[in-house]
Amino acid sequence: MTTHTTTPSPVHSTTGSTPRPVGRGRRSLLALAGLLACAVPVVFTINITRMLVTGIDTDHRFHQLTGQGEILFALWLVPLLALLRAGWQGRRPGTAAGWAHLVLVAAGAGCAVAAPGGGAPLLVGLIVVTGSFVWAALPLRPRLRVGVQVDPLLVPVALAASAVLLPYAVDQIALQNAATTGYHSQNPHFFDMAWISVVLAAYALLAGLVPAVRVLATGFAVAMAWLGTAGLALGESTAWSLTVLACGVLAAGASVVGRGRTARN
Repeated sequence: MTTHTTTPSPVHSTTGSTPRPVGRGRRSLLALAGLLACAVPVVFTINITRMLVTGIDTDHRFHQLTGQGEILFALWLVPLLALLRAGWQGRRPGTAAGWAHLVLVAAGAGCAVAAPGGGAPLLVGLIVVTGSFVWAALPLRPRLRVGVQVDPLLVPVALAASAVLLPYAVDQIALQNAATTGYHSQNPHFFDMAWISVVLAAYALLAGLVPAVRVLATGFAVAMAWLGTAGLALGESTAWSLTVLACGVLAAGASVVGRGRTARN
């Protein structure tokens, strides 16, 4: 088992494998799989962004900016696009892209089991099926078995963030299950918030423990800063929002220090 000491990018990193020539048939499969996997999140992104810009359902702007909308779509689309781009070029996708996609699926499945209302299991099932098509069409798949090495700065941040995000996810699941009638019974925004919270906690823990996916700390930092800022701007709990924002800032700082340490070595 090899411990990687560099910081890969989910789009540009390789794992030392020679790119494979990609034939027309393989690229056709990749294009079809990519279309199926990306169609729903792209449509959702356009629609929610339209709602934000035009002021539709303004009482749900926090959800639109975060779990129902922009954060969820980034966590959903970026790993898929990284997998597809690497596959199109005949390269092995980065380990970070592979784990990011699997984390999204696993967290969604777990939250859908805990809160099955509002069509959540159907959505997660769609993600599983279409994502499986993408993995099957790849000429080379990400290497998921990689070494563990604790980052002394990122791990404490990850633990602090998990202590904030995971109880919040439990609360959101309870709210979703309580919404048996009305708007939230058909639009599972609370499920979405729990989903992104679990994904972000997993990002932080993976980044702190696995050198090959340290880049996930950057995505975590950006998402947490966005989430905390949106909470402060739109009336969510001030203490919770400030804590989330602080975790994002600390993760960004830890990432910068870690990259500097790697460059010196």
